[in-house]
Amino acid sequence: MKKILVLVAACLCLFVGCSPKISGNIHPGDIPEVHPDYAVVYIYRPGGFVQAPYNVYLGDQVVFRSKNKARAVIKVDKPGRYEIWGKTETRESLVLDIQPGEEYYVRSYVKFGAALWRPQFDLMPEASGRAEWDSIK
Repeated sequence: MKKILVLVAACLCLFVGCSPKISGNIHPGDIPEVHPDYAVVYIYRPGGFVQAPYNVYLGDQVVFRSKNKARAVIKVDKPGRYEIWGKTETRESLVLDIQPGEEYYVRSYVKFGAALWRPQFDLMPEASGRAEWDSIK
């Protein structure tokens, strides 16, 4: 049993070492500048009538807890296609082709499903995404 646990731990370390560096939940005063070595993803959820919080994932890592008037900044150091997703009643997602030196604004919200609220994601244009991002205090 001990050997199996050691093997599982070694495999997890291997997978973590292969995944991109993702810095989530950066303090708003420490928002990184756009840089050619990494992309910056701004995820936010404006205020709304429904609370219904849920976790937001970038690939397999939780990067944000989506709740009303919340926001997070994520630095991604490896280019590629990434799935941003959340799950309540169903799994809903948005796929981004993340490139270094770019900024992405992703609005998170909920829509009513069959029994529960479903997560939703929109890739926003930079101007409107930045305006909504800045309005959240």
